[in-house]
Amino acid sequence: MEAFNDPKAVKVLSTNCPSGYPHSIVCGSIRAVAPDTLIVGEILMKSAAANLGKDPKAALLVNVGLTSYAVYVKAKQRVAEGPMLDAMNKELAAMKLRANAVWVFEPVSVYDQSANPAAGKKIA
Repeated sequence: MEAFNDPKAVKVLSTNCPSGYPHSIVCGSIRAVAPDTLIVGEILMKSAAANLGKDPKAALLVNVGLTSYAVYVKAKQRVAEGPMLDAMNKELAAMKLRANAVWVFEPVSVYDQSANPAAGKKIA
């Protein structure tokens, strides 16, 4: 959770394209709001949002220095109004960005992808 909430972290969302290839985007709005909940602001992510609408399975990658984690997730819902979206947009306003919605994900599994001998090990 700490890495996903680190503003210096590089965060990537990968979704499944209908063609069978992954679609990956850098997505700085990824946040871990609870051990069982990650959220992503839908900012300029037309292809990723369309992919999630067809297949809720995705992967999130976070990297801070030599520490990286891959989290396989499943989209639970898309929130297009209310306090969750308002809070996301309040945070994004400082960067002059706005989310159309917030995607809510539940983690399925977590892998250590850090630059160390444990790379690739399932940790949750």
